[in-house]
Amino acid sequence: MELLGWSAVVFLAALGLLELVRMAVFWMLRPQRPHRGALVVIPESGEDCEQLIRSGMARLRWMDWPDCKLVCLNRDDDPQVEAIARILERRYPQLRLSKPENLVYDILENET
Repeated sequence: MELLGWSAVVFLAALGLLELVRMAVFWMLRPQRPHRGALVVIPESGEDCEQLIRSGMARLRWMDWPDCKLVCLNRDDDPQVEAIARILERRYPQLRLSKPENLVYDILENET
């Protein structure tokens, strides 16, 4: 039993060390200056819309790209997706709600 406990500790320590190496590599390979761009999320339904938007915003903050925006594509014209995205647009100014026919225009908005 003691061997099992020590092997679990060693395994978790190795995972932690691997995560530190991954973070260091990502930090070293990051761009020197932020670029403009867009991250597009496509929720399947209203149930996963909020989670996708929040995780997308967390990803943008983690990348530290202030000019990058998040575009939520309402592919099926779902009213739940639209309602949730409209509410979250007030909290996150980088968020844009888009329909498939306007996706390119919403991504290129304010690009000069």
